[in-house]
Amino acid sequence: MRRYLRPLVLGLACLLLAAAGYAAASGDSLISLSYLQKTFIPQAVQKGEEAGDKLLQDAYDRAKASLDAALAGSGQAGSYSDTLQQRVWTDGQTISLPTGSGFVLLAGSAAVTHGGAVVDVTAGTETASGAGLTVNHRYLVGESTTAVVAIRSGEALLGVQGSYTQSPGKDKHTPFYDVRQVDWYYEPVSYVYERGLFSGMSAHQFSPGLTMNRAMLMSVLHRLAGSPEVKDAPTFTDVPDGRWYAQAVRWGAAQGITAGAGSGKFNPSGNITREQAVVMMYNYATKYMGKELGAGADLSRFPDQDRVSGWARTAMSWAVENKIISGVNNGGALTLEPRRSATRAEMATMLRSFCEKIL
Repeated sequence: MRRYLRPLVLGLACLLLAAAGYAAASGDSLISLSYLQKTFIPQAVQKGEEAGDKLLQDAYDRAKASLDAALAGSGQAGSYSDTLQQRVWTDGQTISLPTGSGFVLLAGSAAVTHGGAVVDVTAGTETASGAGLTVNHRYLVGESTTAVVAIRSGEALLGVQGSYTQSPGKDKHTPFYDVRQVDWYYEPVSYVYERGLFSGMSAHQFSPGLTMNRAMLMSVLHRLAGSPEVKDAPTFTDVPDGRWYAQAVRWGAAQGITAGAGSGKFNPSGNITREQAVVMMYNYATKYMGKELGAGADLSRFPDQDRVSGWARTAMSWAVENKIISGVNNGGALTLEPRRSATRAEMATMLRSFCEKIL
């Protein structure tokens, strides 16, 4: 705003200069051109800028006082931040910001709604109401606008500058920046995390697209059983004592949930395939829990059903029948992709269905 005051001050100075020039031309020896250029005009500009700064400060103080009064009257708790310093916000929280306030999303997911103008300062464009925020882009709330930013991931890092009010988020939420409300695996990940079956790959990253290995899945099933101890159990040459998955793998072998990968090995770091995963869940239900499971589905409708291994066919039919596993849409055709590695998001989805429908 100050940049608009400076031309005004310079314009006034020019008028003074013109008047002084006229006076000099009329024989007034009290005013010299050198004095005007080197002393009078700089002092006039400085005083004008100081007056402009005071006007801006007065306007800001009046606006803030008006906002504080409005917030007090509404019963809302208002806050103010001098800088865009980041802070952690949680799933479902909303932040309301008036004209002049700014914000920047540093990690996670959030969207903004408004009835006026919100400017993406980084891109130099206006942001449509309901649009998702771009990470590391700075936004400014325009004139006569109130913007509402809603957090759409388990947690998010967001910096706010200026006045704002906030609402509480969900009572339960994950700590993950990469699991958003719009993701198909949002609910399954929340389910397995809240029950302690899955943890993140780091404090704030679930890594839904990362493939899951055999040790990870056996550890999840072990936790699902309550992490029982096991003393006498088959051993594998590639599962040494003291590894984080050793107890879970030996428990799984003792219960008949896994027979290993052959040649006395378990292959803990090997990616778990979709058919291996359903076999382990099937064995968990039948051999560990002693459940009688009904007939499975006919797999002939899947064009790749012949790729299901013989040892996995019964378990795969059972999993399809109970909607623990569903087909993958490949160009309009549903396929099983039994030998493809399962992602963490897929395993969270399968385990949620397994827990709700079978256990």
